[in-house]
Amino acid sequence: MAKEYEFAMAGHPNIYNGEHRDLKVYFTEPENGVNEETGLLLFIAGYGGNANSNVYIKMRKQFADTYNLVCIQCDYFGYEFMQAQVLKEDIANFNDMSIMQALDNITSVLVVISILKENNLSFNENKIISYGQSHGGYLALQCNRFAPDLFSLVIDNSAYVYPVYLQANRHLPSQNLVFDYLVKKINIDHSLLHLPSIYEKFNNRASIACFHGIHDSMVSYLDKERFCNSINNCTLYLIKDPSLTGGIFTSTEHGLGADFLKLFDWVINNCNVEKEKRYELPNVDIETKKGKYIFDYSSGLVALEVVSE
Repeated sequence: MAKEYEFAMAGHPNIYNGEHRDLKVYFTEPENGVNEETGLLLFIAGYGGNANSNVYIKMRKQFADTYNLVCIQCDYFGYEFMQAQVLKEDIANFNDMSIMQALDNITSVLVVISILKENNLSFNENKIISYGQSHGGYLALQCNRFAPDLFSLVIDNSAYVYPVYLQANRHLPSQNLVFDYLVKKINIDHSLLHLPSIYEKFNNRASIACFHGIHDSMVSYLDKERFCNSINNCTLYLIKDPSLTGGIFTSTEHGLGADFLKLFDWVINNCNVEKEKRYELPNVDIETKKGKYIFDYSSGLVALEVVSE
């Protein structure tokens, strides 16, 4: 059985108030241990999911053994406010829908890499995958832009190109719940949250596999199509008839009623999973009309410096 680990560490400081904070990271290694063929897989949960959801606990174990992967996940910034309960947010902890959440996910991968190396464990440095659905897919794409030579493959199911709940409230009609998120009231740089903007003129080197339903009412497939067509190495798989997918999908709506295991298995067998060379961690500068963002990887983790105009 796969071996499970979890720990707390100092996370990236809160970029909104400068305070230090903790980050909880989970990872699972294959039952037979880590070897030079073992890849890394980052799971990024979206709304209604988290690292302690039964489905993700099961997937971390199953994927580790089935595919020889170290499976990684974290309790990223503000995930508590994305579940089926309305909680009070404040500047110390809230659903920022983007930057802090991406930093936490990048950090979780880098710290697990550090742990493996400190224990003299060789792994496949050409095979680092991220896998997310809906908001998780959006964060996977954002992580790929902020750490452009880290991931070999990004798997996205039904991601939007801009956080939908920045424009509207989140509703759970079955429980009569309405979420009006704090981030809507904060002065943030929306350009950094808009994937087409930050991917413009970007030389993407990861393989990106995007799956999207023709009847997705949350995210228009036309927006996704335009986005994917503008990026190197990005393939959009537009789902029009789920009966033709061999049980991978059961719907053409948001989320596609996907079987996570079957989807991953199909991607592993049909897409470019590995890069030709090992991951790298160059520093990254992204400029918008509001400022400059420097993602510094010199420590082996990520540190964001924001230079306002």
